[in-house]
Amino acid sequence: MTERPPALAPAGSSRAGPAATAPPDFAGALSAYAAGVTLVTIADGRDDIGTTVSAFCPVSLEPPLVLVSLLATSYPAELLGTSPGDGPSPGDGPGPGDGASPAGGTSPGDGPSPADGADPADGGGPGGAAAGRFAVCLLAASQRMLAGRFAAAGRPNARRMLAEVPHRRGPLSGALIPDGGLAALECEVSRRIPAGDHLVLIARVLAVPYQAPSGDPLIRFRGRYPALR
Repeated sequence: MTERPPALAPAGSSRAGPAATAPPDFAGALSAYAAGVTLVTIADGRDDIGTTVSAFCPVSLEPPLVLVSLLATSYPAELLGTSPGDGPSPGDGPGPGDGASPAGGTSPGDGPSPADGADPADGGGPGGAAAGRFAVCLLAASQRMLAGRFAAAGRPNARRMLAEVPHRRGPLSGALIPDGGLAALECEVSRRIPAGDHLVLIARVLAVPYQAPSGDPLIRFRGRYPALR
């Protein structure tokens, strides 16, 4: 059998592990990846926060899971980066509410209960950031201006930015959900994974508040939102 020559380490790295800094063209290369744009909203007590996110993807149908990646230093990551109560810390494995119970039934957090709804007046209640819950709206091409508003750094106030936009409050997450998107999801964080300068969230989908029968998606490509037609 022919012996393979030893593999060469990539430029800029060592045998100990990958390079600590990104290659010079990495950000530019990633901008060439066309991605759908979503709006993540969170109810935090009497506050409502939102941020534009393109690092979103489905993970599993059974159980229903999605992935959202947030800038680790952002306020949304701060809100969702802590496990409620005595749950696992960021980076730990799935917590008690992540899957089925040993008997094959559902765990206590698997379905809505009368206490799950947030107070429509202030976004409070068991839903929201305190419970690791949030909403995701898959934005339509016509919502480019909305995506631009929520792309601002800091604490984009969802209540103010959606004041003139038809919207609803998710009964399970307490988060504000704009109408007019391609679909909306209410989610609950089941695992937190620190990943470089981002925080990756694996979240269980609790409900689908609405799904549009048709429409074009909002796409981000090379820092812009190009029209598909």
